[in-house]
Amino acid sequence: MTTRSDANTRESAIRTWLRGAPNAVAIALDRSSVRVPLPAVDCFDGVASLPGAHATFVDSVVPADRMVVVETWERAQRTGMAEDTVRMLSDPGRAMRLRLVDAREFFGVWIGLLADQGPWQADATAEPLDPAMLTTRRPRTGMLGKNLYAVITAVDERFTQMLGWNAAEMVGRRSLDFMHPDDHERAIAQWLEVRSSRATQRIRLRHRHRDGHWVWVEVENTFRSLDDPDATVVDTLVTDISDEMAAHEVVRRQGRLLRRVADSLPLGLIVLAEDRGTVFVNAGLPAVLGAEAIPDFDAVLARVHPDDRPRLAEAVAATLDRRADRSLEAGLVPGGGESRRCLFTLAALTDDEGVRGAVLSIADVTASSRLRDELTARATRDPLTGCRNRASIRAELEHALGSAEAADTAVLFIDLDRFKEINDTHGHHAGDQLLVAVTAVLTEALRPDDHLGRWGGDEFLVICRRVRGPEEARAVARKLEATLAEPIRIGDTTMSTTGSIGVAMAAPGVAADELIARADAAMYAAKQGATA
Repeated sequence: MTTRSDANTRESAIRTWLRGAPNAVAIALDRSSVRVPLPAVDCFDGVASLPGAHATFVDSVVPADRMVVVETWERAQRTGMAEDTVRMLSDPGRAMRLRLVDAREFFGVWIGLLADQGPWQADATAEPLDPAMLTTRRPRTGMLGKNLYAVITAVDERFTQMLGWNAAEMVGRRSLDFMHPDDHERAIAQWLEVRSSRATQRIRLRHRHRDGHWVWVEVENTFRSLDDPDATVVDTLVTDISDEMAAHEVVRRQGRLLRRVADSLPLGLIVLAEDRGTVFVNAGLPAVLGAEAIPDFDAVLARVHPDDRPRLAEAVAATLDRRADRSLEAGLVPGGGESRRCLFTLAALTDDEGVRGAVLSIADVTASSRLRDELTARATRDPLTGCRNRASIRAELEHALGSAEAADTAVLFIDLDRFKEINDTHGHHAGDQLLVAVTAVLTEALRPDDHLGRWGGDEFLVICRRVRGPEEARAVARKLEATLAEPIRIGDTTMSTTGSIGVAMAAPGVAADELIARADAAMYAAKQGATA
């Protein structure tokens, strides 16, 4: 099992490497290997950032070294850090030592460091490229004659110039003797088809050159009826297609590289065609969505929470139909575990002729979403009662007073009676429990559009929207007074409390603090009246 280095070791390694390589350049990457700004940390003071406008680091190196970057990235994901040597597009003649470190735990990003190691030294042991895949030979076509049993009966000069074999070396031997073993089965099936149908047939296979290497050729067999089965009955046109196959191989290699890059990303990817058909799905998509398999977009949609499906479907339509990139956060259907949230990012794939599809990336943001909710709750909620805190309820009032319905807003200021007595008699813990219970009964008694906040201590503030005059506001206050007068059961103890409530209606131009002060004054007047 590969051991992953701890965060302290990785941070120390970054600082040590930077001290030992004063001319090093650095790059910061997010978890998808997309470039982001370097963190504002002391160890990067004076360190140059990698120049260039490439969106991802893999695009910054020469094509031949991109797989090296992918493999280094994969090792670093397993072990925490990894290194290798690459060449940059900006200076392919220099060898750069690349070190990739997972610094998310302490810097929030991945860190890549590059140090110049001098001129690039080509690997003398590297396997040379097949010359048949790189050179263009002339002539590119030649003719063979074969009898009914696929024995060669004639070889023309063009064939000899193309593949090196002369008539003396080939006549009397089966054509299968010169074909790649992996192509024998297809060649035999095609030959039998020629014999049975008497129709011209074509096949692509590898033919041995006289010097030993394999050459891709297209073989076209044309049947000619003759009385003598030993005579030439098939004219075979052989065409060198090695350049074409080399181009196909380049495309295949690039495809394999892109797939490997896509599969190594810690997110799900699905590429959609114009008709919403599925073009590509990476290996990470099922895991992100919590499914065994995701064959198409319908399967993606099925994993999204029903409340969010229309938004995602609309976003896909906007991207495919209007070239509008979209990003949205949505929940997933619970799969037997905790609820999860994902970020769905859509980008249009276009060319000169218009939209050709869209790429949808899906990242699990459950942890960050939960953290955001927790931070929001801390900033807006009272930690004891769970209702709005002082700053939040005041901000809600300012929002109400700034709306078109400002004049229909009322503030209720509530102060619990005899709360100090309860605290002194039963203790602060009981007092805290009472505040929690009071919050619950007040919340239950309020209208759906009302907002409750703890102003401080045993004081609460209620914002009532869309009230039809002072009488309706006072009716809400009377309901809350009656609610507070009911005994409250806390554990084995029944407590009784009441509340003094002051009501203030908004007026044109009134500020939030002024309206709260009016409600506070009304509350004190109510408390004095009750005391009297």
